Amino acid sequence: MSTMTINGRIEPLPAEPEELLIDVIRGTLDLTGTKLVCGAGVCGACTVLVDGAPVVSCLMPAGAAAGKSVTTVEGIGAQKLHPVQKAFMAHDALQCGFCTPGFVVEAAAFCDRWRETKGTATPSREEIGAALSGHLCRCGAYDGIFRAVADACAGHFDGDNILSPRIEARAKVTGQAKYTVDIRHDGQLEGVILRSPIAHGRIVELDLAPALAIPGVAAAIS
Repeated sequence: MSTMTINGRIEPLPAEPEELLIDVIRGTLDLTGTKLVCGAGVCGACTVLVDGAPVVSCLMPAGAAAGKSVTTVEGIGAQKLHPVQKAFMAHDALQCGFCTPGFVVEAAAFCDRWRETKGTATPSREEIGAALSGHLCRCGAYDGIFRAVADACAGHFDGDNILSPRIEARAKVTGQAKYTVDIRHDGQLEGVILRSPIAHGRIVELDLAPALAIPGVAAAIS
């Protein structure tokens, strides 16, 4: 059985070659800070670090993480908040917070590389934009995000004093905030809508028996 190290813990990987890393992280390990949004590697919400390099886990086969070290947003600042997390909180670089974990993971990796090579110099807006180009914020909190990353790189948030305009900011920058898609109940059912492939047509009859015959289907409603 192959394994990976995730946030410092060794965890088994599934044998199914088609299972994606995002499914293992969110499903098997219940690390819901990593968000599944586009499923196409476009929005950056599912970004994790694999051996220190940012990757989109919605495109990465779980088996490709065998023998590697994976860090999710829960593993960043687990003992002490990363300067990027503190800067995001102080600059209100988030609104709904759904994209925030992906931004934090990528920005923290960028900040660490920057500090190693440039010290406390302030990166330009263009440099920050290039580093975060794979991320989308539907709320449009980009100005706060750019200021937060710049100040974190410049060393302005190396201390412990943080003032945030949002009481829920810490939960959002650490991946602890729970959204509807993160909640699981025993026996929970999930609905799927099947739409007609015909743009203009009159439905005269529906045979739901094939749907009900599928393993795991509890009900089919027209």
